[in-house]
Amino acid sequence: MLIFVFAALFYGLAEYEYMSGWKWAVASAVITLVVGRTTGWALAVLVAQLALFCVLWWQNGKRLDRRPAEQAARVSDDQTERRERVRLAHEAADLRRAKEAADSNRPS
Repeated sequence: MLIFVFAALFYGLAEYEYMSGWKWAVASAVITLVVGRTTGWALAVLVAQLALFCVLWWQNGKRLDRRPAEQAARVSDDQTERRERVRLAHEAADLRRAKEAADSNRPS
């Protein structure tokens, strides 16, 4: 019963923080099974779950710290892509104008 409680708790916490809930639920279930089977002591399971929670908190902090840099990189890539599309559109328009000018200067 305890395994499902901890798994559900970690699933909810991870999903709340926009992380992969199933990964954390499975990790919690494995920790509960391994520590519970090896020690048979409920307090050891609680300590292991607390350690897993600290890892979850640390991972989320790292993810949040990386987010501004990733956003800046996406913005930079987006601006580069937009500049390239504008450059290609200008080139196409210049070619179209040159063709129209050549066609209008051609004697009929």
